[in-house]
Amino acid sequence: MYELGLSRISTERKSCYFRSDGYSTASDVSDWYHRRVEDQALKWWHVRWGLAGRIISRFAIVSGKLIGLLFLVGAVGWGVLYLLQPWLSSQHLGKIDPQLSIIPVSISNKAESPLSNSNIEHYGFIFRLPNKGIARTIEQTTLVRFPNGMLEFPRPERYEDSLVFASTHNDEHVEKLLGREMLHSQFKLMQVAMLATPEQVKWWRFRSSQNERASLLLVLKFIALTESSPVHALTIRPVYTISSGEFHGFQVGNPDVPPYEARIDLYDGADRHLAFDIWGGEGHGQVLTQEEINAMVASIRPASDH
Repeated sequence: MYELGLSRISTERKSCYFRSDGYSTASDVSDWYHRRVEDQALKWWHVRWGLAGRIISRFAIVSGKLIGLLFLVGAVGWGVLYLLQPWLSSQHLGKIDPQLSIIPVSISNKAESPLSNSNIEHYGFIFRLPNKGIARTIEQTTLVRFPNGMLEFPRPERYEDSLVFASTHNDEHVEKLLGREMLHSQFKLMQVAMLATPEQVKWWRFRSSQNERASLLLVLKFIALTESSPVHALTIRPVYTISSGEFHGFQVGNPDVPPYEARIDLYDGADRHLAFDIWGGEGHGQVLTQEEINAMVASIRPASDH
């Protein structure tokens, strides 16, 4: 009797489980288990992929926000650089060549020294030479030798072949900034460009026409100074205005102080360009005085007058 009772109790325990009101039968649990397996949203691999999807989704959202923020910062930064470009480029040029901050001044010494009776003709111009000069022409370049150096008249360069002209030719924006008349006169363009300095370009003016014009003139001044005297480019030398008769132009360098070298660019009434350089070997003495240069400039005449 006792064993029979235990067997019945065991059988009843195997056929029932706890439920809300006490017990649940085994068939109830089996039905719940099979419904759980058949529910696709609750399968273990679906749970794992769902979790991964949520992580990827969150990562994508965060990454998208960061990328959008970076694009926004980049766009704002590019816009600021675009607005400040004239000022930034002018400041950069000023650091490369401090001479750009120098503007021409009138030569204080206007005295003239006596010249020799010898003269030379160079590309339509005749001028007298200082004493002790021996002239010769080599491949369209006239050289006058002196005890301490040379007086060189290079082959005149057409305005159309100059880097300054190439920088402004056939550019409507440049013509708008500078004006048609200025672009067709070498002297007028150089006269305005030589007066430009990096300090004239203000950051708070952004890309205004005033800033763009000053920045452009500064670039032309840099090109002109480098093109006229490439050997002494990026060195600080005084710049003077020089004129005599119908000739007007500029003198870069002081022949009376070391290194005793100078460059003179002259333009006549027809905008013809005449240039000459005074230079010598390393450690040379004075080649010509300012008085001799003044007298040479004053003696220049068109060859047609003779």
